Amino acid sequence: MDRYFQFIIFFTILLSIFGFMQWYVLRAYVEWLTDVAGAHIFKRLRSVGLLVLAIGNVMFLLRFPSTDLNWYQDPLFQSLVIYPGGIFFGAVTMAFLILLLFDSGARLKSMLRVLMSATRLREFAIRLRQLFRKSPSLTEVVGNQTDNKIHSDFTPLPDNISLPDNASSSPESFSLQNESSFNDLLSRRQFLRTTGAAMITAPLGVTIGAAAATAHDYQINRLRLAYPGLPSGLNGLRIVQLSDIHSGIYMTENQMRDIFHLANEQHPDLVAITGDFVDNSVSEIPALYRAITDLKAGYGIYGCLGNHDHYASAKAVSSALLQRGVHLLTNSHMTIPVNGESVTLLGVDDIQSGTSNPERMGQALNHVPDDRFRILLSHRPDLFDHAREHKIDLTLAGHTHGGQIGFNLMGIPLYPIHLFHDYAKGLYEVGDHKLYVNVGIGMVGVPVRLVRPELTVIELSNTV
Repeated sequence: MDRYFQFIIFFTILLSIFGFMQWYVLRAYVEWLTDVAGAHIFKRLRSVGLLVLAIGNVMFLLRFPSTDLNWYQDPLFQSLVIYPGGIFFGAVTMAFLILLLFDSGARLKSMLRVLMSATRLREFAIRLRQLFRKSPSLTEVVGNQTDNKIHSDFTPLPDNISLPDNASSSPESFSLQNESSFNDLLSRRQFLRTTGAAMITAPLGVTIGAAAATAHDYQINRLRLAYPGLPSGLNGLRIVQLSDIHSGIYMTENQMRDIFHLANEQHPDLVAITGDFVDNSVSEIPALYRAITDLKAGYGIYGCLGNHDHYASAKAVSSALLQRGVHLLTNSHMTIPVNGESVTLLGVDDIQSGTSNPERMGQALNHVPDDRFRILLSHRPDLFDHAREHKIDLTLAGHTHGGQIGFNLMGIPLYPIHLFHDYAKGLYEVGDHKLYVNVGIGMVGVPVRLVRPELTVIELSNTV
């Protein structure tokens, strides 16, 4: 299928879903205004909401032509359009999910009420009516007699009308009851104002905070991986792993240069890049092409393709990297002599967007001696089970981004990505076989990362 036709389909689906989310959020916003604002304030705040949506959509849509026109490289355009547009997208999505959760809870409560007994339903309805009534009842209007005297502000009741037993016995009591009902109404409105304002500001505040706090707060994770049978010449071999660079609107040339300089400071023997060099367009390749010349390693730079490289153009990405001296391993391997020993690096194409060859692992392992220490570069971590069957010692992968959203709460890891991937982030060990899933250095979708971007330094050891 033609790439531009694919983009049109993707763009149409994206705008349809995002448009529905905005409608859902706007509807809730208008309902909230109806409950808490007067007519004049209602119109003004509704206009403000529509204006915010209009401006946000303009910024969000400008990100698409900015890639091909190379506008995104300009720092001012990044500050005024790219990041605000991405934050707008993230805030609307978060608000939609929060509202969906609340609405689901409300529907559940409604179902529970239906299952309640008729008596309890009737009692609940009576209490609800008493709590939210907005006008005084007949007995409150007609007043009462006190000390056999009629209060001057009220007309006496006819003889055939009697007050209920629990009715107020004095005008003063009526006044207190009426004031109490009015205060209840004010408290309810104030509660709605407060909770509504919190639900409006929370998604935006969290999105902005996450973008500012961790989007480019690179962490260096250092691991010492022990292999008792590791050849002595490979002891201390240092590998720097990068993954999911995503050259594009959230990863400019200057940002890539900073990352590559940080990698160089770790004095790597070799660098492994596990896919997604670019985001989704061939126009993002030149920035990567220029920046990657800064990256250095004693035994070279190696990589494999990711799904986003295919979204752009696997052929164009591969050609650019090969011209810059990056050894791209696509269902192939290279044997590297190290201190009189040798290590074999294997790389496979992306298992979903890449080549359809189901024997990619076998093709990559063709003519590799069984006793050779093997390192597999795979964009997706799903191949770990298959890699163990082929006696791969170390598998390096990425793709998951750690979900980009996740955190530890009082020592409890809360990472939604674990719901979708058996191997989501970090180190996994099965016997002598190891997998490391790098959470990526770049971003995709929105400029938000609660999972800090990562550069991994791995040192091989033959002692436990």
